[in-house]
Amino acid sequence: MGQLNLEGMAFYAHHGYYTEERKRGNNYLVDVQISYNMEQAGASDNLHDAINYETVYQVCQRQMDNPRHLIETVAKSIAEEIKNAFPDTEYVRIELKKLKPELGGPVHHASVVYVL
Repeated sequence: MGQLNLEGMAFYAHHGYYTEERKRGNNYLVDVQISYNMEQAGASDNLHDAINYETVYQVCQRQMDNPRHLIETVAKSIAEEIKNAFPDTEYVRIELKKLKPELGGPVHHASVVYVL
C-alpha cells in the first residue's frame, strides 16, 4: 500500500454562498491524498499502473472552475471524480482551503476535509 500526495494546488475560483462572494472570487488551496496499492507501479515503472497525478490535478482544476455555494460540495465532487477515475483506490482525502475569507476580521483560511 502507498499514498500519493499533491499539496498546495492553488486556484482562483468563484465559490461562495453570497452573490458578491461568487462575483469577486477568492484564492483556494487544494491538498489531495490518495491511498492505493503501488506494488504493480513500483515493479513495472509504467505510468498506466500508477495514479497519474496530472489527471488528479485536472480533476481539481475542473471542479474548482465550477462555481458552487459551499466548499464542502467542491471537496466532495473532487473526491468522487478521482475515485471514479481510479476505482482501485483505498481512500481519497481532500482538504480544501479558502484563503482569507471575509468574516469581519483577519482569518488565514477556512478549510474542509472530505474523505471518501
